Amino acid sequence: MTNIFIANLDWSITSEDLQSTFSTFGKVSYAHVVYERKTKRSKGYGYVEMENADEAIAAIQALNGLEVNGRAIDVKIASPKDSRPKKKAN
Repeated sequence: MTNIFIANLDWSITSEDLQSTFSTFGKVSYAHVVYERKTKRSKGYGYVEMENADEAIAAIQALNGLEVNGRAIDVKIASPKDSRPKKKAN
């Protein structure tokens, strides 16, 4: 299972759009655009899980930097939550 992080998404992109786009490269087991709880507005990023690592890499290589609705999306393998830099408290 390969977890993919997609950033710089247009606000109108939905989880279904991610599912559809990535499924052209292989089996997608999960696709989710992250939304703000209060406003229900997209935060501009999302995640996709693909079952086959080779298909995931092909999707990343093909889609990274692709312009979607006027925005070049950033597509890469998601880092595990515990290895991300800690956010500084204000």
